[in-house]
Amino acid sequence: MKKINDNSTSGVIKMYSQGGPEVLVYEEEVVSNPATNQILLKHEAIGVNFVDIMFRNGTFPVTKFPTGAGVEASGIIEAVGKDITNFKTGDRVAYHHAMGAYAGRRLVSADNLVHLPDEISYETAAALQAKGLTANVLLNIVYEVKKGDVLLVHAAAGGVGSLLSKWAKSLGATVIGTVGSEEKKKQLVGLDGVIALDMENAVERVLQITGGQKIDVLYDGVGAATFGRSVELIKPGGTAILFGYASGFPKVDQNILIQNQIRFVSPDIGRYIQSHQHLEDLSAEVYKQYLRGTFGEINPNRFPLAEAAEVHRKLENRKTTGATILIP
Repeated sequence: MKKINDNSTSGVIKMYSQGGPEVLVYEEEVVSNPATNQILLKHEAIGVNFVDIMFRNGTFPVTKFPTGAGVEASGIIEAVGKDITNFKTGDRVAYHHAMGAYAGRRLVSADNLVHLPDEISYETAAALQAKGLTANVLLNIVYEVKKGDVLLVHAAAGGVGSLLSKWAKSLGATVIGTVGSEEKKKQLVGLDGVIALDMENAVERVLQITGGQKIDVLYDGVGAATFGRSVELIKPGGTAILFGYASGFPKVDQNILIQNQIRFVSPDIGRYIQSHQHLEDLSAEVYKQYLRGTFGEINPNRFPLAEAAEVHRKLENRKTTGATILIP
């Protein structure tokens, strides 16, 4: 890794094409001064999300190269552009949806940023902002989870799944989670049931755990590998939420949905955020829940920024549990 010698340059991960992890190239670039509505941000921690892989491998098209990678980070403001009044130099901030996060320093639109509470570390913010915001929207807007609801959460040991499961439990729901292997079951404590998909039949086990009762809502961030059979478990009038496609987009049986009056939602989280103030409020609620202890300890896997390609390999091969961050 080259040493960065002055404040005008930054270590950054660039992509010159889409493909395997090897397309993530570490280099240096000059960072300019912020323009109107831009902020110069020094990253302290960078979130890694499965969507990063989808942009890298071609699942989501990218038409202009070279391009940055990653969408989430936290850090401290070094400079602000003209006409910005709600942020200032020295503010601690985070963001969850701005391509180019895999960098030591960068320019970002002020519209993307939220303020961080003093009690929240940069590493915690990078592990929580995107995943916690997603969980908040899924639990409180897309479907309002209430006491007594029965939920099935796929990939419950993953970044969003673990937060969503714990938050739903705090709301009084019955929560059943699935994981990819028997080994990962021990990562989940406090749920009403945990199912290892490599060893157990999910449909049979859910009905065993609930005493034959079907579920009110399915939360599926996996997709093709899990969605089809899981729909059979939803009670008439229930809800199926497909919020991720780690195994590909599933074939959705419209007949089952129609016959059982099942509400199907594949939400674009950003469309549920009505304004910048709404983004600040939703984010603040995530950090409030963390400080209350709802999520337990957040101890993300940490890797140097220059090892982003190896981190993608680990994530694709399901060698990580919980959140993963990069340190510039």
